[in-house]
Amino acid sequence: MGNYTSNKIEPESSNNRKFILGIIDVQNDFCKGGSLAITDADDIVAPINKMRFTYINEMHTFVTQDFHPPNHMSFHTTHGKDAFSKIDLKIKINGDELNVTQDLWPKHCVKDTDGADFHPDLIVTSRDIRIQKGTIADIESYSAFGDEFKNKYENTKLNKILKEKKITDIVLTGLATDYCVYYTALDALRCGYHVHLVLSCTKGVKPDTTKKALEDMTQKGVFMYDSVDDFYDYYKNVRNIKK
Repeated sequence: MGNYTSNKIEPESSNNRKFILGIIDVQNDFCKGGSLAITDADDIVAPINKMRFTYINEMHTFVTQDFHPPNHMSFHTTHGKDAFSKIDLKIKINGDELNVTQDLWPKHCVKDTDGADFHPDLIVTSRDIRIQKGTIADIESYSAFGDEFKNKYENTKLNKILKEKKITDIVLTGLATDYCVYYTALDALRCGYHVHLVLSCTKGVKPDTTKKALEDMTQKGVFMYDSVDDFYDYYKNVRNIKK
């Protein structure tokens, strides 16, 4: 993944920058033994925790959960189709009619189940901003900000929270690089934030879609770092940290 680390922005005055750490969907169903387990997903927990310790006094943190109803539109069981296939759907929601092509997944992260819980080794605190998404049966919400229609039908209020805290930069980690992390990054850019992605803290569902997502994020202006230490080298210059 190191080929995506060349686009660093020059440090600006620290007075003009306020960072937040975003931890996306590090949940049991996406980790080893889960219903939609991502290869090597457990490997990102330790570096994410390292990010937390490194910036505990520097950054707020938001953590997200897929929190689906049992009949969510993304579940193959909802439609009687094969998992990992696609289906064309006509959705009626809030008086609108939408035509979408939907990826179908194994049932995962159903609200109030163990699969929706955070990985047991992930550090989550009472101070964290907790965001639940995918809570509406008839709309897809990969992004931490809400649905794919600019958060029109499901809006998690994350953007409002970040604006109130005067956040300028979002440092993304979590699962999956090619879906929920990717769509969160695109929404964050649309909302006017600088977006940073620490590659050792994220894993994708499939190599081809992960490669495509990383290339697209890079082209759109997401700043990539191989590791927690690589990001720190950038951050200490922003903050004028002398060590």
